[in-house]
Amino acid sequence: MRAALAAALAAGAIDAPLAHSYRATYGSALGALPGLGGVRRRELRGAVHIVRDIARRGALSAERMPLAFLTLQRNVEWWTAHGPPSPGSPGEKDAQGRRCKPLRQLRARAARVSFPGSGLVWEYNHGLGLQLHINGTFAAATSLLQTKVPTKTAKAAQILDEMRPLASHRGGALTWEYFFPFGGGRPPWGSGLSQATALEAYLTAAILLGRPDYLQTAHDLVRLFALRPPAGVNLRLARDGSWFALYTFAPAARVLNAQLNAVTALHDFAVATHDPRASALAREGLRAARRHIARFDTGRWSLYAEHGPLADLSYHVLNRDLARKLCQRTGARAICRAWHSFTAELERRCPRVSRPRHDPGQLVRRAGPR
Repeated sequence: MRAALAAALAAGAIDAPLAHSYRATYGSALGALPGLGGVRRRELRGAVHIVRDIARRGALSAERMPLAFLTLQRNVEWWTAHGPPSPGSPGEKDAQGRRCKPLRQLRARAARVSFPGSGLVWEYNHGLGLQLHINGTFAAATSLLQTKVPTKTAKAAQILDEMRPLASHRGGALTWEYFFPFGGGRPPWGSGLSQATALEAYLTAAILLGRPDYLQTAHDLVRLFALRPPAGVNLRLARDGSWFALYTFAPAARVLNAQLNAVTALHDFAVATHDPRASALAREGLRAARRHIARFDTGRWSLYAEHGPLADLSYHVLNRDLARKLCQRTGARAICRAWHSFTAELERRCPRVSRPRHDPGQLVRRAGPR
């Protein structure tokens, strides 16, 4: 860790005050460990070991240091004052209030937290501490922008401004990398899903707020979709176009929501800017989606990944919603068929649970002595 900081300082990639700040953050993490016990110590130690391992492998570049040390700082703040956060993410909105038989309903497992004065979303990962939830952060910004309420769009801009200094480059493409091991992938790794969500957020904000700097950021994000794994996410499928990988380290896993999200984001950017590279990528991605989406529809429920298991309730709702968006934008028949099929399957297998209306009189009686 200290060697990585010294090398970056010697190369002029960071200045002395910044190097001092990073050393102080690392020192505070090490200093806090002896005073913690149990789960809190384990989680902070896990967060420290992740950054140490990235540095040991020579991957802690100056560009990656802002996110690495912010992650350490947030873990110190959290674990010295709190235990593990409670699970609280309910999944997709339309997955709530449904009962599926015989499919299992999604349970709220993800525990997400935020810090005062910041719009970034952090997620608790067992044994790895708190890690930045990149897709969740950009999705939150997009939701705020869609309201078109000035106070909320200002909050979205704050999130985008917070995120921009935490970006890095893979193969020359701007992105936000994940800094924890997952599914056999060693950090730092990238995601086609979060890249698409980021692209939509910066494009929407650029148009809504008149911010050319946001449009430039969006333009810089497109390149990752042109790069092959492991640097990028573009998996060529011979005559079937391009499939955009969910994870840079797992190109063979063809996940439907990542593909639909990427093609929609690239399509929207191409329409707004007439950018030829984005247009070509959107066409290639749409071709792959059209030719493969039927393989995700079993006739009774959607698959999460091609040749994989059934999606859970929340991911099925996400598949439906993303297919609807892409259908409405392109009119592609295969995509539209999938949207209607996923919708029918959802309503047939997972109807909404009707909630009986409460009798105010009954409430008054229950409140009395027993």
